[in-house]
Amino acid sequence: MSSADARLAELYQRLQRIYVLLDDGDRRALATVGLTPTHYNLLRLLEDDAPDAAPHGTAGAVPGAPTGGGRSVSQLADLLLCTRGNITRLVRRLVEAGLVRTGSDPADQRLVAVSLTALGRERLTAAHAVFAATNRQRFSHLSDDDTHRLYELAGDLADQLIKQCDSER
Repeated sequence: MSSADARLAELYQRLQRIYVLLDDGDRRALATVGLTPTHYNLLRLLEDDAPDAAPHGTAGAVPGAPTGGGRSVSQLADLLLCTRGNITRLVRRLVEAGLVRTGSDPADQRLVAVSLTALGRERLTAAHAVFAATNRQRFSHLSDDDTHRLYELAGDLADQLIKQCDSER
């Protein structure tokens, strides 16, 4: 293995370790408001102003989005990179918890629209507060310049990974 390949392998291992640590911290933090990271991510995507509500950062109207508000099961599956079956099971649990509701799209009865309930919005607001406090603690050791640099590098890496994912479909 060349030294460049070894360095890339080490970088990947560091990123993988960071993912595991972030995921563990997310689980513990979100448990305080009765959510899992997966629940939080789905609820967050149902917010009206979700910045990543369009697949892979596309802008404008989203194909498959219900006309009556919310998101379709298919759209949520695309956004969370999982199957419709997984989303259906997840949505069913969130409906049972009173956090989301489902209904037919008035313009296309084939689409199941998923939207937040008032309780879902309350829980999401609480989760946002917990998440903000957790992130302040996580990144408190970084200067503003380092935080900005890390943000830019992470964004560049995410954009590249999205391009690779899209080209492999």
